[in-house]
Amino acid sequence: MRVLHLTTEFPPVIYGGLGTAVGGWVTASARRGMTVAVLLVEGVLLVGDVGYGRYGQPAWAEHRAKDREQVVINRNGVMFFQTSWFDAIEVGVRLVEQWQPDIVHLHTAMLWHVAHSIQERTSKRLVFHIHSVDHAEYELGEEPNPWLAHNTAQDAAIEAADHLIALSQSERELLAHYYPTARDRIRVVGNGIDESPSARQAARKERRTESPIVFYCGRLVVRKGIHELLAAIPQVLERSPRTRLVLAGGPPLLTGDEVKQQWLPCDLNPYCSHVHFTGWLAPHQVAEWYRIADVLIVPSRYEPFGMVILEGMLYGLPIAASNVGGPAEILEHGRTGLLFPPKNVEALTQTLLQLVMDAGLRRQIGVAAAEEVRRKWLWPRIVEKMRAVYQEAINFRASDRQKNQLGRSG
Repeated sequence: MRVLHLTTEFPPVIYGGLGTAVGGWVTASARRGMTVAVLLVEGVLLVGDVGYGRYGQPAWAEHRAKDREQVVINRNGVMFFQTSWFDAIEVGVRLVEQWQPDIVHLHTAMLWHVAHSIQERTSKRLVFHIHSVDHAEYELGEEPNPWLAHNTAQDAAIEAADHLIALSQSERELLAHYYPTARDRIRVVGNGIDESPSARQAARKERRTESPIVFYCGRLVVRKGIHELLAAIPQVLERSPRTRLVLAGGPPLLTGDEVKQQWLPCDLNPYCSHVHFTGWLAPHQVAEWYRIADVLIVPSRYEPFGMVILEGMLYGLPIAASNVGGPAEILEHGRTGLLFPPKNVEALTQTLLQLVMDAGLRRQIGVAAAEEVRRKWLWPRIVEKMRAVYQEAINFRASDRQKNQLGRSG
């Protein structure tokens, strides 16, 4: 089975859960015997010590102007093709015609123009992985300034894709609500995670009982509940003054101090010594914070899945998360995590205080979470669900061909 993934992000240079998930799917699929390629459009691909892409030097165009794309085989046998926005359609169509994948797997509507051209000119089956529903980001997540062009692209991709991947049952219902005609094409496949020796070691160790570190990791955007988290800081620190909060994320070109200036309100200046903004971090740097943190906080207003949930569980962290979407389906309240109503500062505060003030509870929940993620969410188990979706799409295409042949012979 040959699968071509279309994406704008791929590890180790990623900006959120999308890049982490795509990297996981590609690597896990290759390990399970699929033949996998990635068309990376204007992302950053590290080859040795050299970064190619928007933030890497030297840039793509300076190095492969002759061939218009570069090809790299990584250690897992994955084939990479990298191109600019300008050449993406031409490169994508040519790649599909020459490489002949069974499935084209689209991961972001930003590349719908590429997928649409491939679909029209090659008739390949298209699977659209909906990592986040744009309409929900603005209605449920209350994000300001909606990107209308992106919404339009996602609408078109959902309408035209052969199969749609929702990350959870709640996302499936949300998609069916916004796109009733797509219900029969939606399949639910959550993300997975890789086992890690360092994570296993961290999950087993005794963490600090005093001065707990509360860790947030993700995009710093309204729908992630950042305002609610910041609003909870005074009450948390007044009751537990030795607690520290670490927020990881932000634009790659800004320092942690610059991100802090953007997000920390002036009325929180008295608490600023307890609040640390790291700025953008590479995956190995994020892993280090998972290793030393004591609590993971996920206060999202809208969260389709939440890769950070699986990551925190893998490291044995007790998680306090909004009772929405993916977190609500992954975590069992009181056993593998604590859930609280979204957009509720008081509930968020009380939930955090439960964990930061009770080391025994933190340990109990962290141990259960570490066991649960290894039982249900490791990639080998998850990737087989996607293989079934791919096979369904391939079989459906074969059925179409048979019907067409019968029609012509009749």
